[in-house]
Amino acid sequence: MNYSRSILRDFENIFLTYTETFLNGDTEFDKNILLKKKHSLLVWRECRQLAEAENFSRRMAAIIEIAGLFHDIGRFAQLRGFNTFVDCKSINHGVLGREVLLKTKMLAALPERDRNIVFTVTKIHNERLLAGNFDGETLLVAKAVRDADKLDIIRVMLTEYAKGKLDGTVILHLEESDNISPRVLAHLKQGENPSIADFKTLTDFKLAQLAWIYDLNFKHSLREFKKREFYEQIASYLPDIPQVNVLCGQMLDYLNTGTAD
Repeated sequence: MNYSRSILRDFENIFLTYTETFLNGDTEFDKNILLKKKHSLLVWRECRQLAEAENFSRRMAAIIEIAGLFHDIGRFAQLRGFNTFVDCKSINHGVLGREVLLKTKMLAALPERDRNIVFTVTKIHNERLLAGNFDGETLLVAKAVRDADKLDIIRVMLTEYAKGKLDGTVILHLEESDNISPRVLAHLKQGENPSIADFKTLTDFKLAQLAWIYDLNFKHSLREFKKREFYEQIASYLPDIPQVNVLCGQMLDYLNTGTAD
């Protein structure tokens, strides 16, 4: 398949047509649909920039872009069905996204091999760890999409924090507290990315965003995290207390010395 920019624009149009059907005139609901629509389009852009920086082949770059564009396609049905983005209180949006892609045949124009990669990556992109026997191409696409997703989620959250008045749906209905939940703290002390299912407070979420540095897979992603000053910005919204400061220092040390593939 010749993966020209025109072909990729065709997939963008398919995505836009599908997501448009979820707008219903309710201001609060539509705001969150548009939030995820913008996020998906910007993850697509992040994927393109990553693929260019890492010098992937045209085919692999295109699959990464398409997977990035559709990675959150399950979010729209999730919000309409459950009015939340919290998977553990509704449905796994990665699994739902794969089902949506299969049912709607939005990827019918792709060769079967490439289509199956996007199906799999959509399903697993939101897992805490990539556990499974994935082939090299699927793993590469998954790692790229996960990096791109993290970079744009941080943009989304920094925009939200700057507002002062936080949207409950965007912050996953977490308690605005300085406390760190025990399971989140245990993962952070081990230099691990905690599970969203363990988040109880907004401080958990903010610290987890910093901890995403442990799970960035490409040098480009780590460079962008530093270039955009994500550490400094997120840290500025964290409570100035000893436990948080120790964890932040640990993550800053990793950021300054850590490496990606």
